[in-house]
Amino acid sequence: MKQSNVLKDGVLYAAIYLMILMATVFIPGIEIVTLFILPLPFVLFASRYGWKAALAFSAGAIFISLFVATIYSLPLTAIAVFGGVAVGLAIHQRKNPYEAWAQGAVGFVIGIVMFYLLSLWLFNINWIEEIDGYIQESIQTSKQIMESVGSSVSEEQLQLLEEQFSQVTVLLPSFMGIFAVGLAFITLWLGFKMMNKLFNESFYFPPIRSLSFPKVLLWYYLIAVIATWFDFEQGTIWKEAVQNAYTFTGFFITLQGLSFMFAYAYEKKLSKAFPITGVVITLLLPFLLLYPVRILGIIDLGFSLRERLSNKKD
Repeated sequence: MKQSNVLKDGVLYAAIYLMILMATVFIPGIEIVTLFILPLPFVLFASRYGWKAALAFSAGAIFISLFVATIYSLPLTAIAVFGGVAVGLAIHQRKNPYEAWAQGAVGFVIGIVMFYLLSLWLFNINWIEEIDGYIQESIQTSKQIMESVGSSVSEEQLQLLEEQFSQVTVLLPSFMGIFAVGLAFITLWLGFKMMNKLFNESFYFPPIRSLSFPKVLLWYYLIAVIATWFDFEQGTIWKEAVQNAYTFTGFFITLQGLSFMFAYAYEKKLSKAFPITGVVITLLLPFLLLYPVRILGIIDLGFSLRERLSNKKD
């Protein structure tokens, strides 16, 4: 590996990153798209040159971004650096796609935590308080709308509404983790596409039907379910920890169930429309299919359902 190539690519990827970053900071609304593109320069560089070069590249990108895109860009840069480098190093180490996905998710979790801490430290913005304030405003607005159309709101109904909305801030750690998992998946998928195009690689994600988590996940989920039976006092750290553990592990159990739907359709030679429809309905109407899909995931993990299905076919 020539040092000149490392330097040349470093300058190129840093310039690309800065252009995306400036668009994110200065063009309102575009961050919905660019958030998924920001980590890609770090993915591409780290995947080619390893952790030492990636560390130097990240430090340089952070330093330059402070001058070009101002200090306001630092929290976003933290997400891109930690997540992108984690994904890139996993690819550099030739880990399988699921291991790279997991490593990327951990990197993005660290990046999101750094985003929160930097926002609090640099700009005195507490996102938990901001979200809570927005929720309270939404509740008051809903109350005013209902009263304006002549619908009375009892104290019990208002309290129930507040309790339901308060779950958003309580479950924020779980939402952050789930968001990190999704962001890592999209980043890895885009990284594979770009590397295949630019460097003639042959990276690909295995079919979704092959996605299966370790059986230990089932035990974590069952422990979380049992913990919800205990009457912890509302608002305590134990109550919030249990709720987050239940939500986060339940998310992966649900993924297991959705993956089984694809495996079942493949083994039975059904149209892909069957599992895709199941995914869409689960996302749009979670109250209808979420728990049945989760139960399906539990059965698949606990009784190796897809293995039995495959063996039966043979």
